[in-house]
Amino acid sequence: MNIHDLSEYQLYKLKSIDPTLSSDWLEVIRDILPKLNKEAQISVYKNILKPRGIYIGADRKPIYNRPDTLALTIKNLQTTNKDLVSIALHMAEIIDPQVTQYNAIELADKIEAILGYLDNLEVNDLLQDQKNRQKIRVAFLYDLALWIDNVSLDIDAGIRNIDVDLVKSYFKEVFIKQQIQGRDFRNWDSSDLSFQETSYLPPFIKQQGTERKFFIVEGQHYWYLIGTANKMENNPYSFRRFLYEDHSGSSNKYIYLTHIVLKKDSMHNSEYIAHASYCMSRLYTLDRGVSDNLLKFIHQIQQLYQDYLRPLLKKPLQQDGSDPELIIKDRMIKYEKQLSILILQKLPNIIEKTSHDLNDQDYLFYHLDRLMKQMSENIQDFRLQPLSMYSASSEIMLVKLITLRRLLTKSRDLFYEGQLSLDDDCQVMGKSLVTVKQQLDETEVSIEKLQLFKKGINKYYYLQKNGSFWQKIKLGKTPEYSLAEIDQMNLSIHEDLFISIVRLAKTEKNSMVYTEFECNEIINENYRHYALADGKLGISTLPRILRLNEDRNKLSIQLIREALYQDIFKSSQQWSTNS
Repeated sequence: MNIHDLSEYQLYKLKSIDPTLSSDWLEVIRDILPKLNKEAQISVYKNILKPRGIYIGADRKPIYNRPDTLALTIKNLQTTNKDLVSIALHMAEIIDPQVTQYNAIELADKIEAILGYLDNLEVNDLLQDQKNRQKIRVAFLYDLALWIDNVSLDIDAGIRNIDVDLVKSYFKEVFIKQQIQGRDFRNWDSSDLSFQETSYLPPFIKQQGTERKFFIVEGQHYWYLIGTANKMENNPYSFRRFLYEDHSGSSNKYIYLTHIVLKKDSMHNSEYIAHASYCMSRLYTLDRGVSDNLLKFIHQIQQLYQDYLRPLLKKPLQQDGSDPELIIKDRMIKYEKQLSILILQKLPNIIEKTSHDLNDQDYLFYHLDRLMKQMSENIQDFRLQPLSMYSASSEIMLVKLITLRRLLTKSRDLFYEGQLSLDDDCQVMGKSLVTVKQQLDETEVSIEKLQLFKKGINKYYYLQKNGSFWQKIKLGKTPEYSLAEIDQMNLSIHEDLFISIVRLAKTEKNSMVYTEFECNEIINENYRHYALADGKLGISTLPRILRLNEDRNKLSIQLIREALYQDIFKSSQQWSTNS
């Protein structure tokens, strides 16, 4: 079996593996891995298992090495950022082994406050401190997962009748896992048009999915049903949000819930299901009060995504002996064309139509963000195939989708605040792209002058050695610069372009995204990725991606020009909904 033959559920199970947070990881590996061919097994090991600390031992059996503890991480920390060290020490105080009892809500407040403080800490664009921050975060969360097992929690059972085991399970299997895995954290969306086809979900959950929208996360003993957050920037998986039940009205007449948890072993108990149905009727949903036109639009783009974009990534790659990178690039161009025509080019008009209704705005951008997340997950799964694992084209497409999510947020804020309009002439969202093009033009002019200098110097020394008597007489003065100096000037020009792009990302934050910092994503440690907004409102096309080698001596002017000026619609590839 190849990677692309795995079902959505099998991929979900593999991506959900984390030995510290769930004990069924060996069972999942043994159930799926032997069914894959050798190349697919290597890909799963490299891209899924190894990043989760799972290795293959000498006896060919999987073994798990958990990440460093917070104490060891602090001990080995190499940084001059005192605030970073201070936060790490405060985290260590929270997981003091001497503490054996906690109020659940108080604990949730402390944890989410310290994580927010860590995430918002200024690290001055230092990649090493960005990595240190992530190490501290992961170490703290894994320590939390082990520490919570030995702590007695004070909880309020509420109308959901939650107990300590259920709370701890959610804490580990949803909250902590999502915090660690980030973009890689998988769930199902009941608004996904393929939701009703998922045969492994209990009938009760599928039936509820026809009536309301929510996320589903599968745990070892529970199904977690999570109501959508009312703001795109809010975390629906928040531990604080999970514990909270909204009581309002006289005598707490009205109760609204954001999470429902179902016990897997009680799904055939009629009394249990009756109570679960009542709880589901209290689940908060985002689509109340949303206009019919917007509901139809969201349904339409989800259908287009389902019919054309997902199948394009599932389609086997051609095996005709072509260069693998050209095969992948061809597929990515087709994907970007379809995404642009079917969805992105329609966004500016629908955004304008929601400008007077906050409810519609929240609903639109929430679902756009969800769709971009699904697409980035699809590309990530596509990159599991051995042929595309190391492809620069698929890497760039992944970055385009990740950064478009950030640009959607920026564009939304600017548009609804009146700082951006549909007829904006590159003054706001297009400013970075225009600036970098100008910088590139100036760089190329300088390089061309150097090439003329170099050509003249080479000619001078050639004639000095091989020319006739009269040619040598006409040579004139020795060149002002040596070839080595010209080469050094050339390197300096490349360095200046690199630095100008880095500085621009710090000043033009509206129209540019530095992926490794703003999205907290290190896709490839050898490169940094800058996204430049393009199109109407900066979102009607995918952003332009500058993939810059960390070795500045390898900066490619040609690749930068290609990134800035490539027109996928003038490519030889023809867009077709039959692809």
